[in-house]
Amino acid sequence: MNFSELYRKLNDPIIPSPALVERTLTRTRRRAFPLRRLAALAAAAAVLLATPALAVRTELGYAMLYALAPAAAQFFQPVRLSCEDSGVTMEVVSVHVEGSTAQAYIALSGDPVDSTCDLFDSWNFHLPFDQTGHCERVGYDQESRTALFLCTTETMDGSPIPVGGKMTFSVGRFLSSKVFTEHLEIPLDLSTLTVEADIVPSLGPESEYFCSGGSYSDESRDLWERAPMLEPGNALAQPVSSMAITAAGYADGLFHVQLCRGSAPELDNHGRLWLEDAEGNPLYCVYSAGFTHLTGYGRADFDQYAFDISPEDLESYTLYGDFATAASLTEGRWQVTFPLENT
Repeated sequence: MNFSELYRKLNDPIIPSPALVERTLTRTRRRAFPLRRLAALAAAAAVLLATPALAVRTELGYAMLYALAPAAAQFFQPVRLSCEDSGVTMEVVSVHVEGSTAQAYIALSGDPVDSTCDLFDSWNFHLPFDQTGHCERVGYDQESRTALFLCTTETMDGSPIPVGGKMTFSVGRFLSSKVFTEHLEIPLDLSTLTVEADIVPSLGPESEYFCSGGSYSDESRDLWERAPMLEPGNALAQPVSSMAITAAGYADGLFHVQLCRGSAPELDNHGRLWLEDAEGNPLYCVYSAGFTHLTGYGRADFDQYAFDISPEDLESYTLYGDFATAASLTEGRWQVTFPLENT
């Protein structure tokens, strides 16, 4: 299977080319904002602020009012303890408020919901004060296909949660049918990969390749900042469905292994790689670097791991990995609003 075929297999969606995106953004930047449009926006803002009770009756009106005056938007937002979309119901189970912290148990139920349900960082807290929050799955009932999430928010400055307020919690998508594979031996003969690897010549706006992150220690930061990216090629190994080793070899004196995760925004496939010797002693990477490749076939995301090991020693090591994949993405619009008081 060549690399183009691998893209087609891993990435069904078709996206605009980087050149088309850049041309569109350039036209947008050059276009002056008409005064009449500014006047129209100002008039719309005035109407929203004058009639907030009417504004919150529509999703667009609520979003605009929340952007202008979050306290007014939340005050007039009606209480709604459950909602349904795409055959999935979201419901407020209970609320607890104490000091600077508010917590709500939120239930998600429906056929796509399973014990691996992951809100995929698509949740949002709507509150009229600066806050920080997080959400975690804490239970699952197989019979009713219901997942329970504990959603926690705290005021940024540590002040008490305002009395009499309301919180709106929304979710836009979730993953299910996730599979976790740990300590998997990858069938790759490392003795055949002790040669210099082909490198992508450039990264950035003029290239189809874009840096997207990675990890490093203080000692290896300089290495990470100039990290070469291997040219993706045919799949050398496919440890799990929808993920493949697409390049491996030496660059800048380090051994690199490249893992293609498919389109990360679609199913959040991810993993980590390391080496082990014959006695099972692990050798972890010096740094990892993330890259994204955009083509006419779609998007592919890569993680590349760099190991400080000589070609002579590499032959006695084996590649291992941990992987997480998902088979289902459900999208919708779920939003509930509830008073910030104990229930």
